[in-house]
Amino acid sequence: MRRLALFACICLATSVSAAPRAKLDTLTPAQAIARAASASPKPVRALFEFRVASAAAARDSYFLDSESDFRSAANLGVLIRASAMPGLTKKFGADLKSALVGKRIKLIGQARRLTIGRGRGPHTATQVEVTHAGQILSGD
Repeated sequence: MRRLALFACICLATSVSAAPRAKLDTLTPAQAIARAASASPKPVRALFEFRVASAAAARDSYFLDSESDFRSAANLGVLIRASAMPGLTKKFGADLKSALVGKRIKLIGQARRLTIGRGRGPHTATQVEVTHAGQILSGD
């Protein structure tokens, strides 16, 4: 009986590991914004690719934007959490702004539609959250 159970576990593990991985769509900021708007409140998981137009440090996080005006409806924002900063510093250096602004990046994540802001009035934004350095694949 033990051998049969062991055989069944091995067969199951082999079939699960052999299953093909789902290929992620590569989206531009415009495509990401459109898909996130239609899927809201659910996130859209994809590979996002764009040229970084601006970057800014916040309290314990960092922001990258596809547009120079982060309030632009065409902007795809990236919120980099503190948990990702050590790995990104190792990968790109201490000055992320100099390392990434003007460069094309690819990152894996989930785009969500959010309502942001209070001071100058709330606006709707599309944002991808980065919690670990491995999500940003390149900065060419």
